[in-house]
Amino acid sequence: MINIIVANPHGFCFGITKAIDIATKTSKNQKKPIFFLGEIVHNQHVVNWLEKELKIKTVQSLDEISSDSVVIIRAHGASPTVFQQAKDKGIEVVDASCPLVLRSHQTVKGLAFEKKQIIFLCNKVDHDETVGVVGEAPQFTTPVTLDDIFNYPINNPKNTVIMTQTTLSTIETKKALDFIKKKYPQVTILPHICQATTDRQTVIIDLAKKYKLVIIVGSPTSANSNSLKSVAQSVGATAYIVDNASELQSEWFLNQKNVVLSSGASTPESVLNEVVEKIRQISPVT
Repeated sequence: MINIIVANPHGFCFGITKAIDIATKTSKNQKKPIFFLGEIVHNQHVVNWLEKELKIKTVQSLDEISSDSVVIIRAHGASPTVFQQAKDKGIEVVDASCPLVLRSHQTVKGLAFEKKQIIFLCNKVDHDETVGVVGEAPQFTTPVTLDDIFNYPINNPKNTVIMTQTTLSTIETKKALDFIKKKYPQVTILPHICQATTDRQTVIIDLAKKYKLVIIVGSPTSANSNSLKSVAQSVGATAYIVDNASELQSEWFLNQKNVVLSSGASTPESVLNEVVEKIRQISPVT
């Protein structure tokens, strides 16, 4: 049978565990209706489980929540406007934002107070974390994707600071930042890729170089899961991302002796285990 190498560390990070714990405690201690404003984490398995077990419904707008209710802010954070709108509507807010994302919020506020021009380097300008961080000081902060930064003009480098989304590809981010350093040496760079993201990507890079076939178990909407796939591909491996075991394709494993598995920071261990079991059912290498 094919040899399965499970990367370590993988799966839930500190911020995700904390957010789920907060949701669980809120459910136990509150009699008011409770809602998530957007997916608390980017994994539908977790969202479905929390709705079933804790009876917490996910909505996309505060307009869907009545006053005298409770809203839980997702792990990706939210802009100050969201907090104010909830307060104005009489909705109690429970903040489950990742502490490292909150650190980015505080950094942006401090830089904006100094009237710095901030570039927030991100995967997508509409990613939840990006929207929340930029919302701290939208007049001073511009979201720019990893793809677009190479053509983005920086008019006042001395007064410009570049920050990063916490879940970016470490390889692609290094390329972008090295380019910026060379083209605009006066720019200040404050990378904010979190340690959990870095650790998981470092392990995947090493394993991908050795074994050449990588499967990431995670949601297609999860930035950190997609970054794991990206770094594996960056070092020459064939890499796939699957949300669950049913998405595995038998042809991926033809004539393969080894496969590396990892899972995104919001992927339950049970889903990873199901993928492992499904791979074990695949025919031996021929």
